[in-house]
Amino acid sequence: MFKFQLWLITLCLLLYGKIHSSILDYYPYKVTPTASNYGNTGILEMPNARMMSEAQLRFNFSASFPNEFTSLTASPFNWLEATYRYAEIKNVKYGPASYSGNQTLKDKGFDLKTLVLKETSSLPAIAIGLRDIAGSGEFSSEYIVSTKRLGQFDFSLGLGWGVLGTENNLSNPLELFHDGFKTRDDTSDLGGTFTIKNWFSGDTALFGGIEFDMPKRGLRLKLEYDTSNPDFRRTVDKVDSRINFGVDYLFSENLDFSAAFERGSQFRVSFRLKGNFLEDTISKPKPKRVAKLNDEQKKKILDNNEIFYTSLNLNLREESILIQAANLKEDEVDVAVATSRFPSLTRPVGRTARMVAALAPDGVEKINIHAMNGDFEVAKFSIGREYFEKGDDNQLSSSELLRLSEIDSTDSDPLYETADFKPLVYFPEFGWNVSPALNHQIGGPEGFYLGELFLRADATLKFKRNLLLYSSFGVSIYDTFDDLNNPSQSSIPKVRSDIQEYLKAGSNSILRMQLEYFSQPFKDVFARLDLGYLEPMFGGLGGEILYRPFDRPYAVGFSMHKVKQRGYRQLFAFKDYSTTTGHLGFYFDFPYQIHSRLMVGKYLAGDTGVTLDLSRRFKTGFQAGVFASKTNLSAEEFGEGSFDKGFYISIPTNLFYSDFRTGAITFGLHPLTKDGAAALIQHNSLISIVGDQKKSSIIRDWDYLYD
Repeated sequence: MFKFQLWLITLCLLLYGKIHSSILDYYPYKVTPTASNYGNTGILEMPNARMMSEAQLRFNFSASFPNEFTSLTASPFNWLEATYRYAEIKNVKYGPASYSGNQTLKDKGFDLKTLVLKETSSLPAIAIGLRDIAGSGEFSSEYIVSTKRLGQFDFSLGLGWGVLGTENNLSNPLELFHDGFKTRDDTSDLGGTFTIKNWFSGDTALFGGIEFDMPKRGLRLKLEYDTSNPDFRRTVDKVDSRINFGVDYLFSENLDFSAAFERGSQFRVSFRLKGNFLEDTISKPKPKRVAKLNDEQKKKILDNNEIFYTSLNLNLREESILIQAANLKEDEVDVAVATSRFPSLTRPVGRTARMVAALAPDGVEKINIHAMNGDFEVAKFSIGREYFEKGDDNQLSSSELLRLSEIDSTDSDPLYETADFKPLVYFPEFGWNVSPALNHQIGGPEGFYLGELFLRADATLKFKRNLLLYSSFGVSIYDTFDDLNNPSQSSIPKVRSDIQEYLKAGSNSILRMQLEYFSQPFKDVFARLDLGYLEPMFGGLGGEILYRPFDRPYAVGFSMHKVKQRGYRQLFAFKDYSTTTGHLGFYFDFPYQIHSRLMVGKYLAGDTGVTLDLSRRFKTGFQAGVFASKTNLSAEEFGEGSFDKGFYISIPTNLFYSDFRTGAITFGLHPLTKDGAAALIQHNSLISIVGDQKKSSIIRDWDYLYD
């Protein structure tokens, strides 16, 4: 009997996880791993091996004494988290009172965390992380941590170095491999350097924690043993306990709150906002259905093609798709279309093909859609009419239609120059837009955030195809830039570090006013010339040329500009400084939608070097990337930070609306505004126009053809 009971208990334990999981599905709250104080997924001060899902963003604010953290974490993959963080250290002053008043010290840092082993039924998840990479060293740490799920518990155990290893409660096991792991020196006068020789070196500590989920209440309880020992590092006077504990309340899938009691004496409160941009969760309008023509109507079209062109034009306009040119032949139709409504090529192409199939005479067997972006014909879709109609009736899959279709780039002679039907376009065309916008200075000695709210007016005057005047004006509504009092001390030409002077003086300004000319001299070769006020700080003339093979993963470009520095008021005046800047660009697309850009050349301050940019773009259009530049300037000449680096994210506005929209909310950040590695900020760069309009991008978005 006892043996039977033992087997029964064992069977219940084995089935517990599956039974428990099914019960969790009925609870009103979905409890998931949450952020640590630092922003990346973790416990409180200690990390764990849990990760966010890919294509997520999380904003984290966490306040206590002495450290207050504001951070942004992105997960370009489900095995990688990258965090950018501002820390306010409340018990240390930014500098002398004459310099920064009563401002407390601000510190900036990057973190990386990668999952090296997924959790299995018998093995824990294992992650490796770097905290405060290339920062000042204030929070510099490395760790290896494992986490195992048992029922509603998450158990974490790890090894920490740097700040996490301060307790030094065991010997560094890596000393067995090399003596260099015995010592560590995190000091750096300028910060911003990758002190790789210090990673996983010096004092080592074993840390751990337990988390418990209460999905019925939407709570996640946290308990940890903190080995950062701030009293040893003299960042606080006293620590009453090495045990920290807290509770997270998951208000929704996108918002959670946290309260914790740390070091036996301090309370911490936090909140996090999280967004998942892997899928568009808001449904969009379905394609407009067009009734097929009867025999009499088809006969009229054969006698007069203008009826077909007019009907097609009117129907496409209801989808905000504009015909640029069309040819109706005996057995095929060519149509060139442009739109500012859809963020991908395949949706307007699919809707155009559907209307052509409904309105064209019976003899038409092939539909050729010339997709345009601006005045460039970027791709030609040749689709069998019968195949498309079968797919539209769910008799043919989208992948089969792709196999039966031809996709290629067009030659340098666009359809709108040779077509029978060319809608009348009256030049010049004028378009404009007015919207609120922000300027800001973050993390300076005068205040953590100084900013400006202003109205931005953008205007485009198009004289003819491929020739336009683009202007952008700023009118200040309110700002706090009078508090700026940190003039540049740069020893090289002040091409960016005078940013405070531009912010204070340019309340009502001409942000840009430039004449642009575009051309496609050869197949897959694009060119652009520009002249005028090219950006808020520089004006001049120049151009670029780009070779982008339609069916290859690479592109090569070259740009050069002769520029002169603009006056602080950003109106019509110029300063004395002028230079020639230019770069050779190499672009390559790796698998999993990873895009790379390598720029080699001369920057605005006269320094020469390279910039590497890596990003990942998801099918929704969400993009996250990082960049770094290194030039021939020494670390001392460059100044604090030692080299240029930063990150950016781009969220399509289309994800927030129930209709299709183009455009994106873009946020990018340099930790510091320096003169080294400063590049000209170009408008309508060729890679931004045609870089994502190639065969691999079309295949990625092919499923949208019927949507």
